[in-house]
Amino acid sequence: MTIAIEKQDVTTSPFIEVRNVSQVFRTTTRGEVAALKDIDLTIREGEFLSVLGPSGCGKSTLMRVIAGLVKPSSGDVLLRGTKVEKPGRDVGVVFQQAALFPWRSVKKNVLLSAEMLGLSKDVADERAEQLLDMVGLGHAKTLYPYELSGGMQQRASIARALLHDPPLLLMDEPFGALDALTRETMGLELLRIWDQSRKTVVFITHDVNEALFLADRVLVMAARPGRINELIEVNLPRPRDLDVMSTPEFGETAKHLRHLLGARTGE
Repeated sequence: MTIAIEKQDVTTSPFIEVRNVSQVFRTTTRGEVAALKDIDLTIREGEFLSVLGPSGCGKSTLMRVIAGLVKPSSGDVLLRGTKVEKPGRDVGVVFQQAALFPWRSVKKNVLLSAEMLGLSKDVADERAEQLLDMVGLGHAKTLYPYELSGGMQQRASIARALLHDPPLLLMDEPFGALDALTRETMGLELLRIWDQSRKTVVFITHDVNEALFLADRVLVMAARPGRINELIEVNLPRPRDLDVMSTPEFGETAKHLRHLLGARTGE
């Protein structure tokens, strides 16, 4: 079954605009902590952007600001020209932990967002079936989370995030808890899903190879307060398979990314 999502070509028009965004958190023990400082970023419609950096550099905070989950201390985020002030239907979010309800089957977990958003039951049911087929879980829709591997749970989480057909998919280290082999497999699966849906994807990671393998561009963040260190175009042909990691082009770009991270972390 082919899922009914119209493909969108990557364009140069601004889909997301992050304008001079800074984020300061007030804590009881350390006073004010600057998580982001003067972030200016434009994301193209349909592109796959990886955000790379070590823990604590503000990657997740940036994602939450784009999602409308956190209001920036200063600056604005615009989605298709409209200021983002709260979470909306235009965004789907996938976190590191799949967070599936153990008492609900795979399909019923995927349908959860439809229930929350009040979507048509018949339409949501058909779309859930299509999405489960797309992520390779059509055979597992009646199973429960404890019967799934970690990778299968994350596939269900991705299907859930896509159920209401958001144009933007935000992913916060979704494969961080998986073993290396499963992580590579999920990377290939994510590229296949992205190729079918052509959502705009912002993918948070601290893994250089993962960031480079998946993305059209890689945003490297500097240490707290989080700032943009460099934004790199990835000139690797698509579609990609794991063999691309053995090419000189991949190796040179990965070396440059590691240099940026090493220069920042003192390695």
